[in-house]
Amino acid sequence: MEPRKSKAIFAVLAVLAVMMMIAFSVFIAEAMPLMAVASVLIFIAIFGTGFTLKKKYRENGWL
Repeated sequence: MEPRKSKAIFAVLAVLAVMMMIAFSVFIAEAMPLMAVASVLIFIAIFGTGFTLKKKYRENGWL
């Protein structure tokens, strides 16, 4: 049986997602719509990465 993989990457992804939510609010408050849209797209990419990684961990039995 393989040793379990580190789950610290999920904490890093969670912190990055929260930072993007904060950035979105700041950009909306500062009237910067282009940066607000960019932060939302990055947020979606972070979530996609996290879900894909979790699926890979589950399929390989690393969780």
